Amino acid sequence: MEGKNACAGRRLSERLGGMNRVADRIFLHPLFFALLFALSCLFAYMRWEVGGAFAFVTLICLSLVLCDDIFATTLPFLLICVFVTRCYDSYDIFIDYIWMAVPFVLCLLFHLTVYRQGVRIGSSFFGLLAVTVALMLGGVGFISASDYFQPTAIYYTVFLGVGMVVFYLLLKSQLSAPRTYDAREMMLKLLYIMGLFACLVILLVTYENIDKILKSHKVTPFQASNNLCTLLMFALPCPFYFAGKNRLHIPVSLLMAACLFLTGSRGGILMGSLEFLICLVIFLLHDRKSRWIYIGILICAAVAVCLYGEELLRFATRLKPDKLISENEARYKLLERAKTLFGQSPVFGHGLGYTGNIDLYRPRTGAMCWYHMMIPQIVAGLGLVGCAGYGYQLFCRVRASLTAIRRGEGRTRGMALALSLSYIGVLLMSQVNPGLFCPIPYALLAVMIFALLDGEKAINIKRKGGKVS
Repeated sequence: MEGKNACAGRRLSERLGGMNRVADRIFLHPLFFALLFALSCLFAYMRWEVGGAFAFVTLICLSLVLCDDIFATTLPFLLICVFVTRCYDSYDIFIDYIWMAVPFVLCLLFHLTVYRQGVRIGSSFFGLLAVTVALMLGGVGFISASDYFQPTAIYYTVFLGVGMVVFYLLLKSQLSAPRTYDAREMMLKLLYIMGLFACLVILLVTYENIDKILKSHKVTPFQASNNLCTLLMFALPCPFYFAGKNRLHIPVSLLMAACLFLTGSRGGILMGSLEFLICLVIFLLHDRKSRWIYIGILICAAVAVCLYGEELLRFATRLKPDKLISENEARYKLLERAKTLFGQSPVFGHGLGYTGNIDLYRPRTGAMCWYHMMIPQIVAGLGLVGCAGYGYQLFCRVRASLTAIRRGEGRTRGMALALSLSYIGVLLMSQVNPGLFCPIPYALLAVMIFALLDGEKAINIKRKGGKVS
C-alpha cells in the first residue's frame, strides 16, 4: 500500500512539474520577496498583526501545495515571527484561529506526500534524539502526573523534543531535492530580510515613542524588545557574509547593532554587542578585502565604549553598569531557587511542567514558568540527564559547524561561518531569555540552520539541463 501511495505521489508530482517550476520562480523571486516585505511593513504600521498572520499562513498553505521547494514557505514564516512579537499576551486572540491548523496540516501532508524525497540525516540529528530523551524524562519521580501532563508542559516537551526530530527529518528530506541555487545562501538571504524587517519594527516603535525619548533622553522600554532582539541576532551575521560581495552591506550590520540598543533590552544589548564583536573578528580574518574597514569599526567601537559607554548604557537601559542586575528581580531569585531544586532532584530535574516557581514568576497564558536562563533551566529543570542531553546536542552542533567551515572554501566557508554565528547569537541570548526553549521560532530555526550545515552532499544538488548533478 505504501508503495502504491508513493507511486501515485510521484505521478502527481510529475504532472504538476511544469506548474511547480512556475510557482517556484514566483514564490522565490526577489520581487515577490519585496512584495512580502512591503506587506509586512504595512501590517506592522497599521497594527494588523492578526490579519497579517492569517494572510501569510494562507500564503504558506498555498505555497505548500503549488511549490515543491520548501524555501517558498520560509520568508512568510520569518516575517510573521517578527510582526506578531508586538502581540503580547494575546493567547485569547490567536486561539480563535486554531482552526487554521487543519488546512495547514492538510497542505503540509499534501506537500510531503507529493513532493517526497528520501530520508536523510546528518551529524546533528543524534543530538536532537538525546534532547528528546532528556525532555521526556524531565521531572520523573518529582512532579505529579497532572503537572507533567498539563497541556502547556506537553506542548513544550513534545515540540522541543519529538517535534524537532520530525521537523529535522522532513526538512533534511526536502533539502535533498534538486535546486538551482545554494540553499545555505538562500537561508542567509531570508534571515537578512527578516533582520531588516525587525530593524524597521524597532524604528517604528522608536518613532511612536519619540516624544518620550526626547523628553527623558532615554529609550522607552517596550514588551517585544527581547523577542525582536533574538530574531535580530539570528540575522546579524548575514550582512557580514554579503559584505564579501558588496561592501555596502557593512553599514547594515551597524544599523542592526544600533537597533539592538534602541530596544532597551539588557540581554539584547549585552549579548548582541558580544555577537557583533565576534562577527567583526571572524570576518576580519575571513574577508581580507574589508579587513581594514572592520579594524576601523573595532577601533571606533572601543573608543566609543571608553568615552561614552556608561552614557550609552544609561540611555538604552536607564541603568548604570553596576545596576544591570538586581538581587530583587525574579531572575536572580530564580537562580537561587534552581540550586535548591537541583539538590532535591539531581537526576531528572523537576521537569518542564513544574509550577512551584510561580511565586517568583507568573507566566502569561500558554507560557511556561521559565528561569529565563538556559543553563539553570537545563540543570534544575532536567537534571543530570538534561545536562548530558543538551551537552551532547551542543557537541554535535559544534562539530557540524567546524566541519562545514573546514571543508568550505571562499564563499562556501563564509556561508558556514555566517550560519554558525547566527546560532551563536541565539545561544548567547538564550542565557538571559527562554530563547532555544521556545519551539517556534527559535528552536525550529536552529534546527533548520544545522540541517543546512551538517550535510553538504544533501544540499548542493543542482539541476543542469533537467538532470540532477
